[in-house]
Amino acid sequence: MAGTEFETAAVGFDQSLPTGTWFGIEAEWLTSSGDRSVGTLTNSIPFIPLPDSPGSTRQTLDFRERNLSVYAAQLLGDNFSLSARYRLSEAELTGRFPELPDTTINLNLLEQDQRALLHQVSLTANYHHRSGVFAQWESVWYRQSNSGYTPALADESFWQHNVMLGYRFPRRQAEVRVGLLNLTDEDYRLNPLNLHADLPRGRTVAVSLRLNF
Repeated sequence: MAGTEFETAAVGFDQSLPTGTWFGIEAEWLTSSGDRSVGTLTNSIPFIPLPDSPGSTRQTLDFRERNLSVYAAQLLGDNFSLSARYRLSEAELTGRFPELPDTTINLNLLEQDQRALLHQVSLTANYHHRSGVFAQWESVWYRQSNSGYTPALADESFWQHNVMLGYRFPRRQAEVRVGLLNLTDEDYRLNPLNLHADLPRGRTVAVSLRLNF
């Protein structure tokens, strides 16, 4: 709903080792709630099933998302590094009509108890040269399962692969980057109940210029 605020709490831990290894873990909790009015039609004449009187009733919506992320990375010499990240996101949406009696026919079809579980695995290889040239390969796997939807919402599982080349100017005053995203032209159908970045639905060329002052 427009104007709804999120409450967010997070805690994390990061550690680096003299061997060029670093790793970390982060937990995050997001909640949001709100009310809105929903239009209704009721019977002006009892026992006659002809809804003819417009009205409204209150609907309450409560959202909760819990996220857990872990990562590890390793330097390989002066120019290469490898990293891996796993993220688990569980989102739940509950919708109720508190002004409707519990005996309302098919009330269970109107109220919401929806849940989505999203797994993300990201594998990255990086190359950096002292001249400023750099390159990156990234492969990301997504796996989402859904429950509580009528009709049932299908699960989803797919990979996306990205490659990027770029150049950083001395003192990092500017950076030019060219990337080819979603190399295998893989479309997807992710449930937006889990908060996630927008992904390219087809093979995409991305060009960026970053300036630092």
